[in-house]
Amino acid sequence: MNAFVIVLIGVLGGIAGAIQSGALGVMEERVGTLPSVFVTYGLGGLVIGIAMAVFGSSKFGELGELPLWTFSAGLMGLIVVGTLGLTIAEMGVGPGLTLFTAASLIAAALIDHFGWAGVTRELNIQALAGFGLVIAGTWLVVAQS
Repeated sequence: MNAFVIVLIGVLGGIAGAIQSGALGVMEERVGTLPSVFVTYGLGGLVIGIAMAVFGSSKFGELGELPLWTFSAGLMGLIVVGTLGLTIAEMGVGPGLTLFTAASLIAAALIDHFGWAGVTRELNIQALAGFGLVIAGTWLVVAQS
């Protein structure tokens, strides 16, 4: 895939994430965390199940070859959806996603630095300065909520 398509996919994913987060905040306020997480995963599971039935999944059988820790993605997804619903219901979409994104960026940098996901990318002074700006920007957005 070329760089433009990858960036476009990332932008579309970000837009979908903001829309999903707003919906999660509304569901959190109206029905609570567990039902909103259930709706998110139940509907998502149904849609992906239909897509797999229609389009097939030639590599589905290779799941057993993955390292065991990779299956934590499902659990982490539950935590992501649940915590987004809670924070956005209280703070709003903008501050909630800002806090979520800042925490994700910093955690991702540590994961890369220590090679916990199979790729090692050492932190340098430029990246650390960037994270300082991320933290300062997050504080400016979140402090008003």
